[in-house]
Amino acid sequence: MRISFDLGGVFYPGAPDEDNAIALQALLEALIAINRVYMRACDGKVPGLYLANVPYARTQIWDSTPDLYARGYGDCKSLTATRIAELREQGEECQPVFRFAQNPQTGARDFHILVRNGADFEDPSRKLGMVEYHRRKGLWVFPE
Repeated sequence: MRISFDLGGVFYPGAPDEDNAIALQALLEALIAINRVYMRACDGKVPGLYLANVPYARTQIWDSTPDLYARGYGDCKSLTATRIAELREQGEECQPVFRFAQNPQTGARDFHILVRNGADFEDPSRKLGMVEYHRRKGLWVFPE
């Protein structure tokens, strides 16, 4: 099943970060919940993100875990949603967090999504090759 959203009220040039953040949070939590349902249905047989050999690469798609693994690559939104679902299924209390910054190549506001687990932050995209991918493609690397 494919479900699409018209997000005309957010992510346009000049859209307030607060409005973008509300939309991002809702989309991420929905994707995390879908991933958890899939993981439960597979009865623990879904490989963990870091064991699945899924490198970072930019996409415009919000992939669920099975779609991410089938595609064979993904970016911060799909990687982080899969990792958080995995951690929550293991009983961890973690949340998606994101940062906004100006992209010097396009001038547009962009975001990057991380995992917050207590006081710690984890960046699945960096662990799975984001910096190398961006350097190889000559793309902007999100600031630390």
